[in-house]
Amino acid sequence: MRSIHAAIALFASLAPVPAAAQGGQSAADTREVLAYRLTMPKLRALGTALAEFQRQREADPAYQALAKKRLELAALIDKEELTDAESRRMVQLEDEIAAADEAEEADDGDQSLDAMVRRINADPRAAGALKRAGLEPREAVTMQLAFIQAALAAELLESGSIKEIPKDTNADNVRLYQANKAEIATLTALVRGEKE
Repeated sequence: MRSIHAAIALFASLAPVPAAAQGGQSAADTREVLAYRLTMPKLRALGTALAEFQRQREADPAYQALAKKRLELAALIDKEELTDAESRRMVQLEDEIAAADEAEEADDGDQSLDAMVRRINADPRAAGALKRAGLEPREAVTMQLAFIQAALAAELLESGSIKEIPKDTNADNVRLYQANKAEIATLTALVRGEKE
């Protein structure tokens, strides 16, 4: 199941679109996602945009400060015994990290495609990265959701958890994912800044 985590990480965790976004979509949005046909050129373009977006995030001083706090918290968690000062610092770090995470994920609860597009357009880093990659925000959102759906179905098929592609999943997208797993894993590594 490692590949499903890597694939979903590529198109969900770095993008300004919540991974759980499909839950609150209208029937029209669901039909739009189901009808979207993934292609490797489009996925490559999205991978390029997401890699640029991630580089911009990592260059942001606030993001860097949060990353340092996460490392400090991890080091404290790994300690066998904490001093009183370390225990207080650990609570402080947990609170600060939780607040930062909530602020980044804050939205109005509207998970429609239109709302997700508005959130992308409100973030100049995300909107600019998509534009430079030749993608419109709506297509990027729809593509991400179609990709997540296809990746989950493909991995469930591979694991034997399901025997056939679910009817509410685009079968062509599942086959594209299955046929291109190696390249998708490479895209994932590039977006995360890893060498494959």
